[in-house]
Amino acid sequence: MKRAHDRLELLDTFVKIGETGSLSKAARVLETTQPTVSRRLVDLERMLGCRLATRTTTRFTLTDEGRSLLAQARELTERWSGLAERITGAQSRPEGTLRVIGPSGWGVSFLTDAITDLRAQYPALRIELTLTDRAVDLLGSGAECWLFVGPVLDPGLVVRRLGSMERMLIAAPELLTRIGPVTISTLARAPFVGLLPHVLGDIRLFDRAGRLRTVSVDAPLQTDNLLASYRAILNGAGIGAASPWLCHADLAAGRLKRVLPAWWLESIPVQVAMPPGVYRPARVKAFVAALLQRLSAMPGFQPADERGIVLRTR
Repeated sequence: MKRAHDRLELLDTFVKIGETGSLSKAARVLETTQPTVSRRLVDLERMLGCRLATRTTTRFTLTDEGRSLLAQARELTERWSGLAERITGAQSRPEGTLRVIGPSGWGVSFLTDAITDLRAQYPALRIELTLTDRAVDLLGSGAECWLFVGPVLDPGLVVRRLGSMERMLIAAPELLTRIGPVTISTLARAPFVGLLPHVLGDIRLFDRAGRLRTVSVDAPLQTDNLLASYRAILNGAGIGAASPWLCHADLAAGRLKRVLPAWWLESIPVQVAMPPGVYRPARVKAFVAALLQRLSAMPGFQPADERGIVLRTR
C-alpha cells in the first residue's frame, strides 16, 4: 500500500494530466519527465482498479471514472496544498518557475518591468514569459497567470480584476490637417486604424457628464497587435485609440493630437486569469503584487479593490 504522501503525489499528477489534457504538458508543469508522469498514472490506475484515461499515439481522453475523479482530486490536493502552506508559513518565499502569458503590446512595457522587479526581489525565481495577442488554452499551456486586457471569455478560469485603463482617440497632426475638423457627427466618415477586438465597428464614447454616444467607424486598416496599430496611427493611417501610458509622450511632443478631447472611450478592464482552484503558490501572489505596483504608477490606470470594483474614475 502506498503511503499517503505517495497518494497525494499521484493525485496531484493526475490533476495536472486532466487539466492540461496531455502527459507531456503535465510533465512540463510538474517539471519532470513524461515517463514519470505516465508511470504515476499507471500506478494510480492500479491502486484504484480502473482505467482513468485512454491514450493512443494521437489522442488522450479521460474515461468516465477519470472525469469523476478529477473534480474530487483537485479539491483534495488544493486542501492539502493550502494546509501545507499555512503550516509551513503563509509568507513562504516565491520559488520554482512562474509561467506568464500576456499581450504583446503591454508585455514589452510594464509587464516586463513587473517581471524584472520580481526577479530582482527574488533571484531564485525563474520566469517564462509568453507574449501573444491570440486566445490561448491556459490550462493546456501550463501557465499559471494570463494578463488579460478586456473580458475573459473562458468561464472555467479564475479571474481577478486589477482595475481599468482609460482610452482616448488620437491621430497624427498631418492626418487631421488633411481631413479637416473632426466632430462627433463627422467621426464616422474619418478613416480609423482598427485594433481587434477593441476598436472596430461600433465604438462607445463618454464625456465627463456621463453622456454616451455610439459611433460606427470605418477601419480600412485593421490589426490585432497594439504596437502595430499605434505605429500606423503615428504614420497618419487613421484615427485610433490608445491609453495614456502609451501615447502621453507623443502627445506632449506634438507627434500626436487628441481627437475629441472632451470624449473618452470606455475604459478597458485589466485582469489576471488563473487556472481553477483556491490555492495559489507564493510566486503567483508575488507576481500579482508586482504587477499592481507597476500598474498603479501608470497614467490612466484606475485600480480596483479586492471585489474587482474600480476605486476611482476620471
